[in-house]
Amino acid sequence: MKEDKIDIFLQTLLKLTGLAGIIYIIMFISSCNDKIYIGGYNKDFEEISALAFEVDSLIMTIQIELDSLNAKN
Repeated sequence: MKEDKIDIFLQTLLKLTGLAGIIYIIMFISSCNDKIYIGGYNKDFEEISALAFEVDSLIMTIQIELDSLNAKN
């Protein structure tokens, strides 16, 4: 009885390990290909940095404009 439970546990563990390995291989292959869009979003780090800089510059400009309006009042 005890050996059966251990065998079932080890077989289940082996199946889960195999499944995790297959998922790992799929993720590794998909991360190496730039043409795969996961969730419809694929941008490299430079594009993301450029967009973040534009947003930051826009926020700074808005803050300067608001400060100048507050200083006039």
